[in-house]
Amino acid sequence: MAEARSHFMETELRFALSPHARRIIERYVALHEEAASPAASRAERTTYYDTADLALRQAGLDLTIRHRADGAGKYVQTVETGEDGSSLHHQKWEWSIADAAPDRACLEEVPGLLSVLKNGDDLRPLFHADVQRCRRLLHPDGGNVELTLDQGVVVAERQSEPLSELALQLKQGSEESLLHLGLDLVQAAPLSLQIESTAGHGYRLCNSHGLRAHKAVPVAVDRHASVDDGFTRLAGSVLAHLLANQPAALRGEQTEGVHQMRVAIRRLRSLLVLFAPLVEEYGRRRFTGELRRLGDCLGLARDWDVLASETLPQAEADGVDRGWIEPLRIAADGQRHAAHQAAKKAIGEPEFARFVLAFRLWSGGPAVALAPHDRNLPLRQLAPHLLDRLEDKVAKRLDRSDADDPASLHALRKSTKKLRYGIEYLDALLGSKASRYVKRCNVLQRKLGALNDLETAQRRLVGLAGDGRLDLVPATGALINWVEARRPKLLEKALKARAAYCREDPFWR
Repeated sequence: MAEARSHFMETELRFALSPHARRIIERYVALHEEAASPAASRAERTTYYDTADLALRQAGLDLTIRHRADGAGKYVQTVETGEDGSSLHHQKWEWSIADAAPDRACLEEVPGLLSVLKNGDDLRPLFHADVQRCRRLLHPDGGNVELTLDQGVVVAERQSEPLSELALQLKQGSEESLLHLGLDLVQAAPLSLQIESTAGHGYRLCNSHGLRAHKAVPVAVDRHASVDDGFTRLAGSVLAHLLANQPAALRGEQTEGVHQMRVAIRRLRSLLVLFAPLVEEYGRRRFTGELRRLGDCLGLARDWDVLASETLPQAEADGVDRGWIEPLRIAADGQRHAAHQAAKKAIGEPEFARFVLAFRLWSGGPAVALAPHDRNLPLRQLAPHLLDRLEDKVAKRLDRSDADDPASLHALRKSTKKLRYGIEYLDALLGSKASRYVKRCNVLQRKLGALNDLETAQRRLVGLAGDGRLDLVPATGALINWVEARRPKLLEKALKARAAYCREDPFWR
């Protein structure tokens, strides 16, 4: 018979932990002994259950049974939801049960879970994690945060991988106190954010394939939302999109993972531009600068991805001799690998963790970022003014755009993209006419984007032939000829899209 059932929302931060970082963290806790409970350490095994077709995983649910490795004490059955690592929060149900087999009666208490288990599907153990777990209770800012150090291994049927991480679970107090503690620890030790959950780790081992990238999920802002609520909700959604793709960029679908992280960075920058009149200037500029740095690093990897996987194959399909293509492909693959290694470093280092925690602290509630006199105003009331600023920038760049000046067309593309994102953020406040205008923006952005990809490819090709690579000069010349032949058609399409956009009136005025 199950007992001691509890259902709660858990707020947690997790970090990957090197031996060096662990020693620093242990010293940090020792120095703050007056703010910590005595350490409690024990060996634990957590077994993860699912059906043969992974029905629970597909539904976003994790079912585990945890017990002491020595067999003493009761078993604890847990169901968690929202465990993709991109959010600080997830729901949790927990029961003490009599033995190691899942207690299906408990599962009736989790809304919708039994409907996932069609026809009484059998639950089976898929993998387990064996860890030596050390727990301490810290009291930052008068709250209670459980600090857990796990050292062990995740074991699936055919393979295993080591596990070493630090978790901070908020037991009592505000999210701000948790974020402040996280920032203190990242400042003290070289910690990187651990976005992939232990469950995700195990499923990856079971399936023997990489982690998938995730596209942005549209977020509807309530029509009656205040500026405070709207900004916080939008910032949290875009930050979640960024974090959800870190595991794929590090060790899964790297090309698409990097691309989606880059998209999220652009969306965050666009959000800060949209809300620029309402947020405090210092924080906006600092975070924009860090987003630009990250975007440039990931953008270089994306440039080489496009050249290697799209531009060169297209040139070959258009009849450029493979003898010219192949040496450029080999050289491009080397640059691509180096760029991806740099991107991995950028999103796996403490600076990225500091950015995420500080931005979350700045953009979350209570809204540090927003001017006090604007926080409680209805966002719907200010939406037209916010979009006017972006549309004015597009109009100015339309006037300056020149078919013979690629830089002016690229600038127009960037401004159009910011306007499109702005409309999408405020879509629920703007009415039915928004979709047509967004379509025009999107078409113009894509046509200009195809032209920009071609210009970027030419720059990268010229770079490949530099630094003494005279052997690549003939092949680069052949590809530049192909680029020059292809450019007029892409330019014609971009100019038609520009003309179509100019016929659209800003619907919010």
